[in-house]
Amino acid sequence: MQTSLLITPERNITGRVTSEEGEGLPGVSVLLKGTTTGTSTDIDGKFTISVPDEGGSLVFSYIGFMTKEVAIGAQATIDVTLAADIKSLEEVVVVGYGTQRKRDITSAVSNINMKDIGEVPASNLNRLLQGQAAGVTVRQNHGAPGGQFQVRVRGIGSLGAGSDPLYVIDGFPVGNNIGQNLNPNDIETITVLKDAASTAIYGARGSNGVVLITTKNAQADRVNLNFSVDYGIQNIPQSRRVNVLNGVEFAQFKKEVFMDNIRYFQNREPAIEEVPASYRFPEQTQHSTDWYDAILHDNAPYKDINMTLAAGRGPIKTLLSLGYYKEQGSVIKTDYDRISARANIGGDVNKFIRVGFNLNGTYSKKNLASLDESVAGRSALIGSTLLMDPREPIYDEQGNLRPYIGGVDGVFGFPNPVYVLNNAIRKRNIAEVLSNVYVELTLLKGLKFRTSANAKLNYNTWKEYVPSTIGTPLNGFPPRLAFGSETTEQLSNLSADQLLTYTPELGENHHFDVMVGYTAQEEKVRGVSGSGNTYPDDLVPFLGSAIIRSSNSYEYGWTLLAYLGRINYSFKEKYLFSASMRREGSSRFGKVNKYGNFPAVSLGWRVSEESFIPKFTWLDDLKLRASWGMTGNNDIGNYSHLAFMNTSNYILGNAIAPGRVVSSFANSTLEWEKSNQLDLGLDLTVFNNSLTFTAEYYDKITNDMLLPISIPSVSGFTVSLANIGKVENKGVELAADYRLRIGQVNFRTSPNISFNRSKILAIKGENDMLWYGSFYGGYNVQKVGRPIGMIYGYKKLGIFNTQEEINASPKQDGVIPGGMKFWDADGNGEVTYDTKDMVEIGNPNPAFTWGWTFAADYKRFDISILLMGAHDYDIYRNIEASTMNMDGVFNVLDKAKDRWRSPENPGSNPNAKNSQGGTNYFKWSRESSERYIYDASHMWVRNITFGYNLPKFTSVISDARVFVNAANVFLFTKYPGGNPDASVRGGTELNNDDETYPIPRVFSVGARVNF
Repeated sequence: MQTSLLITPERNITGRVTSEEGEGLPGVSVLLKGTTTGTSTDIDGKFTISVPDEGGSLVFSYIGFMTKEVAIGAQATIDVTLAADIKSLEEVVVVGYGTQRKRDITSAVSNINMKDIGEVPASNLNRLLQGQAAGVTVRQNHGAPGGQFQVRVRGIGSLGAGSDPLYVIDGFPVGNNIGQNLNPNDIETITVLKDAASTAIYGARGSNGVVLITTKNAQADRVNLNFSVDYGIQNIPQSRRVNVLNGVEFAQFKKEVFMDNIRYFQNREPAIEEVPASYRFPEQTQHSTDWYDAILHDNAPYKDINMTLAAGRGPIKTLLSLGYYKEQGSVIKTDYDRISARANIGGDVNKFIRVGFNLNGTYSKKNLASLDESVAGRSALIGSTLLMDPREPIYDEQGNLRPYIGGVDGVFGFPNPVYVLNNAIRKRNIAEVLSNVYVELTLLKGLKFRTSANAKLNYNTWKEYVPSTIGTPLNGFPPRLAFGSETTEQLSNLSADQLLTYTPELGENHHFDVMVGYTAQEEKVRGVSGSGNTYPDDLVPFLGSAIIRSSNSYEYGWTLLAYLGRINYSFKEKYLFSASMRREGSSRFGKVNKYGNFPAVSLGWRVSEESFIPKFTWLDDLKLRASWGMTGNNDIGNYSHLAFMNTSNYILGNAIAPGRVVSSFANSTLEWEKSNQLDLGLDLTVFNNSLTFTAEYYDKITNDMLLPISIPSVSGFTVSLANIGKVENKGVELAADYRLRIGQVNFRTSPNISFNRSKILAIKGENDMLWYGSFYGGYNVQKVGRPIGMIYGYKKLGIFNTQEEINASPKQDGVIPGGMKFWDADGNGEVTYDTKDMVEIGNPNPAFTWGWTFAADYKRFDISILLMGAHDYDIYRNIEASTMNMDGVFNVLDKAKDRWRSPENPGSNPNAKNSQGGTNYFKWSRESSERYIYDASHMWVRNITFGYNLPKFTSVISDARVFVNAANVFLFTKYPGGNPDASVRGGTELNNDDETYPIPRVFSVGARVNF
């Protein structure tokens, strides 16, 4: 028997794919028709593919261009030019419960180009939003590893409810906090909905804007494996470190304070022998410790490793991604680890049925300086390092860490922060699963029904253990009772959507689509917490070892359901119309007003298509837009409309009997906080689509805010929640994108700038001014007719130099020379020691914010730079109430050497706003005042990336890239703190800086390889 094996001869075809402008197109799919044989072009548009000798056809496809088929014949080289696909160039943008062509959008929507962002080191996706969209402000309040960012869309819209936007991941509204457990490498697109016309479809959660996130899917007709790795280091640059006195300088400061005190109160010159021996001769000081520097981890490493496998050939597409991120903090013994995995599968079962399934799982671990990362001030670990006695060493003579520092010579003692970070346990672990599944049925031509289910499961644990060897700030010497606490919390968020869409074919001039739907969502949180103290030793840091223990459990949740609909219509792509309506019910509101209606309408006019507009060759597109809508805000907590009961035990029959009392007043008429917003916009594209420009004007008025009001005490209460107040936010946003090619160099620049003005229009009754803050820590005041969160305190006129100046001024009870001179605001002849003479001293709201991306590429090299800034706004630097305390109980800032000491030695500029008063008496030296107000205008060089795309050196690798990156590179500001975005209080208590975890500068290198 004879067997023959038939081998089909093959040959290689090479070529290059270019655009109509002659540019090489990278990543073009080249497929042998009727087979699975294919490849893709390299960075220069070149390709090589093996084909049978008998020929066939090659199919060239690329997003944004017309697919082209070329017969092979006898050709050995095939060069192809792809024509732009005008329809595909009409970018499809994700909007609420659907998608829409960008040219048809009639509302305020910002689409973030993920490719333009570049290789930004990010553990949190909000980092990717910085500087990218007009009207979207992203602030990093602290630099803790894995920390979150504060996002505001068009300002703060409420005095009583939250101001965070709603996040929607793959169609699933996950809430106002994205958390850290979504790998930024898995994100395909980010779209920000800014006006009411685009957000009203989300009803009570749309008032503060909506961030839509779409994760990656496999690309059609492609199979690829992507691997990426970043490695970097981070540190705190000297320019962003706070300078305090060293050991010798602090001893000199203590000596001066001691002697100045005798000179003033005893009116004599002190003898050197009277000065305590420990600082009598400052130059003999043996130790000089920079406690802030001692806790920093210089060149703390981080790494980010990701792998993605995608298969897009055939009707069903799949994708699997794995990621690992590890970051060691710029403060020792703090870190963040995250491992993530994501899988999706979806596609057409047949021409009638389409299905999809997404599953994302993450697990993260954090070791923290404090369980609450926003904790700041002199009692917190970071702030305490600025105040501790620098004459004390970190280690004892045996080389062991000293548990407690100071507490002698009249200097307050603090736990050794290095000891605390090495011995206290403060950790948080988070496990999260995010999943959604959908089935889409094509019932008739143009008629589709989509049913989807979504789930978010979150498991959170916190653990803290402080051993007995760690004391407390301000002379709380150890040993003390060891303390431990543990909390376990589970969250489940489930939702289901039913959507019916109809897109009929109405001819060439008409485009019409309608969507109606129903959605329901429920979230529950269950938790158990326990605490304990009086441990027999520090060897077993678990609650079971504590002699005294307590525990608590809790559960809370909310539900909503909504009916929604939307209509889009365009005539000749010239006249555009969109309208939506959502009727929503929420468990967070009283039974009288449980449901709310949220309508919206928008119009667009493509002026450039009108016959009366001259056909300028430079004008590609001009569209005018107008929209109005109503949104709500239900971020008010749960059960606010109900009466609460608290435990109140009493004595009955000589024994304690448990009891309950009503602790808050019910209000079943609580209703929705509503925002009405008008938006006017202009979209302009010119010079053959190389320049796009967008301008927006908006005016948003928020009514019926939930705020506390005073009620007659005869009711048994003094305060209750009610719908009062009105706030306006209005502003202008400008954004542009310009692309230019000169020779072989491509340039791109994308600036944006935003101007927002808030104004409180009404607050009911006695609450016409709402004060938040403290007498020694700064106030934020809400006042009718003024912007939100204005900073209040005494207006500083200077420093009293002599008793004669004091006698000639309005009375300040107890003030002595060296005390600060404040304005008698009410003109009654006395500056009283309360808030009656306090006035506006600072505005925490920037006049404008901006971002600017510059990018260029030449052959295989590219560079990208992101600048951003905010201007003309103030910060209350609260930490200086301690770091410029002249009593000698704390270390102080370096600038304290130029303080007022006497009439003969008043410092170089005693009348400057931020100059410090005298050393002899605390009163009138640290009250809330203009002394602590600083202009925080700044500019960041936020990111610089330089990359190189490697030439194709093997058929196995389709493209490869290496890069270097620097993040948080340079900060240009006159603000003396390290972070002009610092704000520790939250809500409407704006811009209070009490020294939080510092923000590091990051340098990294990395590589991306596609197989």
